[in-house]
Amino acid sequence: MRSEVDKCINIPTSLKGKFFKQWFKFLLPYHGLTDREMDIAAAFLLKRYELSKVISDANILDSVLMSEDTKRTIRENCNVKHQHFQVIMSKLRKSKIIVDNKINPRFIPNVKEENGNFKLLLLFTFDDVKTV
Repeated sequence: MRSEVDKCINIPTSLKGKFFKQWFKFLLPYHGLTDREMDIAAAFLLKRYELSKVISDANILDSVLMSEDTKRTIRENCNVKHQHFQVIMSKLRKSKIIVDNKINPRFIPNVKEENGNFKLLLLFTFDDVKTV
């Protein structure tokens, strides 16, 4: 495996703005969510990120994130009616975004705000090319 970076693409964004939605758009082939479902999933990730600044215990963090108060806040902020929100929550569970009433760690980006950026390395391995 080569260690140098072949291509770098800069994507200007903001943590409190579009980052988490862009994250889910990038991962679309892995979850198949609609735009509205990605809005809700992104709102959960943003809230989780904000809560993680004051709650260090992962179990407590997950419990607070999935509390009825937090869900109501997300539903109201996203302007989604209760019944539609329940349908979206079912879809998030079905697509494995939410597993055991927690956000699946596979879909949580490891964001460190003090770095001022988030790096994602994609490694494409070509199965039709023999390496020496």
